[in-house]
Amino acid sequence: MPYIPEFTYADHLTYKIKKNDTLISVAKQLVIRPDDLRSYHNKFCPLQDLIEADFPNHLRYVILAPEKIELSDDEKEQIRKKAIFNDGAFGISLNQAQTNISYGVLYTIESGATVNTIKQQVNVKWKAKSENGFYFFEVNRIGSVYINDTAADSMIQDIAEKASAALYPLLVVVDENGKWVYINNFNEIEARWQKVKKEIRKYYKGDQVEKYLAIYDRNLEDDDTLYLSLSKDWFLNAFFNGIHVQYSSSLSIQREIAFPIAPKSYNITYDVKQKLDAYLDIDDFLVIDINGKLHDERTKTDFEHDLSLPIKEYSEEKPEGNYRAKYFLNPQNYMPESIFISCDLKLDTPQKYTVTISNLDDKKEISTSPKQELFIEETKPQKKWWQL
Repeated sequence: MPYIPEFTYADHLTYKIKKNDTLISVAKQLVIRPDDLRSYHNKFCPLQDLIEADFPNHLRYVILAPEKIELSDDEKEQIRKKAIFNDGAFGISLNQAQTNISYGVLYTIESGATVNTIKQQVNVKWKAKSENGFYFFEVNRIGSVYINDTAADSMIQDIAEKASAALYPLLVVVDENGKWVYINNFNEIEARWQKVKKEIRKYYKGDQVEKYLAIYDRNLEDDDTLYLSLSKDWFLNAFFNGIHVQYSSSLSIQREIAFPIAPKSYNITYDVKQKLDAYLDIDDFLVIDINGKLHDERTKTDFEHDLSLPIKEYSEEKPEGNYRAKYFLNPQNYMPESIFISCDLKLDTPQKYTVTISNLDDKKEISTSPKQELFIEETKPQKKWWQL
């Protein structure tokens, strides 16, 4: 029979009860809720010393919970855990991504001194994995879209929101590298659009309305035109961005990233270095850091005229630009907890596009506008919450 040592208050952190002390007065003195004080004491004390409405007359000591020690960021940095990669030596995959997560999404568009924002909420739900290695996720928009913190307040904005809402939920096909490659529920979306189009026509009339509806009709001619119309979707390009790959022994790879800007032109191309941190960050997230430079055949004039292809007759001056991103992943399933992407294009009127995505259920705080230091490798970012 194992030896069970006799209970003694000397083995615990205690408060010595003084004359006229009550449960409420001691709790107030210790800055703790009376229920919490009673609950912790009763968890460890002998049966005869249980606290009910107040201290029993014979009780001399109250058992206290040990004080929690808050570590500084520097101290947390010293005890960071080594990352474990379950998919090969240095690989991460979506094989464990059976999740259902809602995200807050903030887009910031800067053109010179003009700044516009778009806010929305998006839900991402795992659906299936095919035999040939493709993953299926349902992406659904939650609630309204806010432009510059304002809901749709004009006819065009209202039509645009109703029309775009017809696309959701999307059944997104993702390849083994975590890059989205197709939409798999075209028939459902096309049927929704026909219903939404009828509803829009009940409230709005005129040539301008019909021209706008015609654009959506063209985008939904078939599943290929739908895919092309969504190829510039910021959320899909940011969230399913080809980060679930096999990394080299240096935990880094070189790759090309195309990021959407103007609706009419092709995405901007950047050459980047994508690096996986060997250690979890101070919040126990797996971190992927991506940094690169513009690598596009178009000239400054091509971009300023919103041209999809380079036209040499204008000018051969090439613009500069940067792409910077950080992904904070849950180390258990490699799904994003938060994402920061910033890319810029140095034209006569500088252009900058920022995407911030954060798990709405995450208790850690994430900033709406990550500072420049976020993208410096040696700096560990402080994430602060933003609210839609």
